[in-house]
Amino acid sequence: MNKRELLQRLRELKETYLTESQIFRVVGENLNFNQTNLKQILNELVESGDIVLTERHKYAVIEKTSIVKGHFIGNIKGFGFVERISEKGEDIFIPERAVNGAVHGDTVLVKIVPKSMKRNGRKERSSGDSTEGEILRIIKRDLKNIVGTFMLFSGGAVVVPDDKRFADQVFIKVDGMMGAKTNQKVVVEITDYPSRNQMAVGKVIEILGDVNDLGVDTLSIIRSFGLTEKFSKEVLLEADSVAHEPDARDKMGRKDYTNDLVITIDGDDARDFDDAIGLNKTADGYELFVHIADVSHYVTQDSEIDKEAFRRATSVYFPDMVLPMLPEALCNNICSLKPDVERLTLSVEIKFDNRANIKHYEIHKGVIKSRNRMTYRKVTKILEGDNALCKEYAHLVEMLKNMEELAKLLIKRRDKAGQLDFNLPEVQIDMDEKNKIKDIYRKPREMSDRLIEQFMVVTNEVVARYMEDSQIPAVYRVHETPTEEKMKIFNNCVKGMGLNLTIQEIEPEPRDVQKVLIAVKDRPMEIIVNSLLLRSMQKAKYYEVPLGHFGLALSDYCHFTSPIRRYPDLTIHRIIKKTMDGEMHGRMFDFYEDFVSRSAEQSSNRERLADEAERTVDDLKK
Repeated sequence: MNKRELLQRLRELKETYLTESQIFRVVGENLNFNQTNLKQILNELVESGDIVLTERHKYAVIEKTSIVKGHFIGNIKGFGFVERISEKGEDIFIPERAVNGAVHGDTVLVKIVPKSMKRNGRKERSSGDSTEGEILRIIKRDLKNIVGTFMLFSGGAVVVPDDKRFADQVFIKVDGMMGAKTNQKVVVEITDYPSRNQMAVGKVIEILGDVNDLGVDTLSIIRSFGLTEKFSKEVLLEADSVAHEPDARDKMGRKDYTNDLVITIDGDDARDFDDAIGLNKTADGYELFVHIADVSHYVTQDSEIDKEAFRRATSVYFPDMVLPMLPEALCNNICSLKPDVERLTLSVEIKFDNRANIKHYEIHKGVIKSRNRMTYRKVTKILEGDNALCKEYAHLVEMLKNMEELAKLLIKRRDKAGQLDFNLPEVQIDMDEKNKIKDIYRKPREMSDRLIEQFMVVTNEVVARYMEDSQIPAVYRVHETPTEEKMKIFNNCVKGMGLNLTIQEIEPEPRDVQKVLIAVKDRPMEIIVNSLLLRSMQKAKYYEVPLGHFGLALSDYCHFTSPIRRYPDLTIHRIIKKTMDGEMHGRMFDFYEDFVSRSAEQSSNRERLADEAERTVDDLKK
């Protein structure tokens, strides 16, 4: 019996508030544990904020109460919002009087209160129509360090945080300055968190450089988000020890694709190639081969590399540097599907009919030898008929044309299902060799980009279907239906713009949203409406249950195609291989049934952090 099983059982019960004895009588026998065991697990669930203990010594799952678990988002003016972790609904507004010592990044429990309430004989209203709450308890202090500008005064110093969501300056005592000077960027460890009567106190633990030094801007953001640009010696040594070229033992039991026409297609500056593709056109359709780097062959569960990969959960991409999930010996070398060398893969074969409907699929452990390292730019020019490139890559032209044909059919099939294709500009920031900005422009989205995009989506779709049909644990990529509140806000906005484009507010279908995107295409308000709609969508996340993907109009979806840079993909690979080897039962099944939940939560949190860090750096460079 574990915490997850008990929590799930409590959620299923009709009763909301139960004593320890009542819980034991109701679920103890079924879950096979004793009362001492139960007390320990209940305490752990209270500590983690998954259940609450009332003054009358009764327990309740927070979903059944007016209490919400979430992340506190601070504001320079003192108030904040709490972003819900597991529930649908709007962020919860926290007025300054109800913050109760929380700072940006804290995991908290919040009690929902009425939107307007009498205080001191008058009404005090929350911000707009937001749900309002009061922070009851700080579960976890996620923010340990602050990055900011050091300012020296007589008798001490203060650090002005770069992140304005941390509302207070941090006082630095004389013995905690580490020799820092005014206008230097520093990292401060918080020793005392702020309260109503005292500002935050900390000590300098790293000096990053003068505010005007080259590269200090990005480094400051890396530190402020708790990201890491270096790997430990232990991780690097382990990576070097496992990164050997495949030998006969490595290739044993794998399907040999080394004589097949297989290529990679990536950006001009890409260094890690985790997917390769091949295609055969047949009399009754197409055979697509998607080969994904078998990272799990080298990164084993609970190894030092794996622990660090789990902690990072994703690679982070800035204009002037990349923070990879895996050391270079793996991500840019032995796991990268470079041309003319043998590489180990998990390979998905998909057979389509002439309308791109999936007829059959298979998943194999494989070994490939990529024929060419192609770029989006080159493939686009070949598809457009560039004579010189068509001659240079004559052996690829027919396959690339067939790939374009299949991709267009897949797009048509996805559009018919209701997939959402937001037309929003993506910015490309190019840096020179001295890490100075060379150019900023709208990133092109050519047919070659969409081709790879469609092949990866259909592969992820097939793998999710395999996981669901096999009834094995999985980390799914879920994108839930927009909430009624967000649809109301969107409808009110477009009405105010004089547009008759309202969307059904309760349980809208993807096609309902798609119709709006089509209606504004190539019209002056297209980008505004696209932006409003995107903000009205739920945030995609990782989850252990297949809740569907609204944006792609799919009932099952997962991430499988990028194990070099995403931990959920690596988790999926391991589970599939254990299933292929007949090991996914008993203790192994139980382990992964629990692990996918932890992997999903960690990956969702780190993805959100990485996205925010990338946007912050991009905004700074722009």
